[in-house]
Amino acid sequence: MRAAQLDRLRDQLTRLRLLKSRKRLEALLQEAAAKELPYADFLDQVLGEEVASKAAKNIAMRTSLARFPFVKSLEVFDFSYQPSLDKKQLQQVATCHFIEHGENVVLWGHRGSARAT
Repeated sequence: MRAAQLDRLRDQLTRLRLLKSRKRLEALLQEAAAKELPYADFLDQVLGEEVASKAAKNIAMRTSLARFPFVKSLEVFDFSYQPSLDKKQLQQVATCHFIEHGENVVLWGHRGSARAT
């Protein structure tokens, strides 16, 4: 690939604000050439990385704006601390499939315990 073409690609990626792809452009091109990827597969890979990068950046920004005192995910939750919680059920609720299906989630319980249905 010519240097002028590489510069043009970088400029276009910058103008489109595809910054992750711009940063990794040469590595992505080398990988695609080595694997002899079809054009559609290469484009799918580049755009997939860009979408994932923007989603992660969006989550980080919104978390920062929320000014939480600390951030914890469900993956680090200590279920042994609250044995009355059904781990599988809580993880299923966390997938948010209930939204797609138009279902409700109700949490109830007294201080120190909760259940989801």
